[in-house]
Amino acid sequence: MTPGWVIREAQEEDAPAMLEYARILFSEPDLYLPWEPDEFRMTRAEEEAAIRRHHETANAVFLLAFDPTGSIAGMWNAMGSARRALEHNVEFGMSVARPFRRQGVGRALMTHGLKWAKANPLVRRVELHVYADNTPAVALYQTFGFVVEGRRQHAVFQHGRTMTTC
Repeated sequence: MTPGWVIREAQEEDAPAMLEYARILFSEPDLYLPWEPDEFRMTRAEEEAAIRRHHETANAVFLLAFDPTGSIAGMWNAMGSARRALEHNVEFGMSVARPFRRQGVGRALMTHGLKWAKANPLVRRVELHVYADNTPAVALYQTFGFVVEGRRQHAVFQHGRTMTTC
């Protein structure tokens, strides 16, 4: 892991910094997340509620990566279903701020997130959807043992075109 990254669970007092991180992230023109900049309207109260839900849900976690100055460098969150037949399966999402990409933040978040999943007695499966043409992300996930189980053609319409996820 790259020295200097601090990874910990999100706390309610992180909400303002998380909102600012998201606003910057979602303004990127080549973002590999299914959001348009004008769609992100989450309030501080809503972000705080989301953090509480992750704390109160046995099969959920919200991790933040901080750089040495205390700025958010990335996020990793996972949540599973409340239904007993599906609670063993969690889906995660991850993002890394542009200035910190290809510096080990994603790998550090994955390591911490999967460590949480392995230690969680409810979790038996961790999955995600990733843009098929996001080759750095696909390659990272594969180093952790993830395999492509299928592709969802035309799953996302963004930037005037449809994109495939896997």
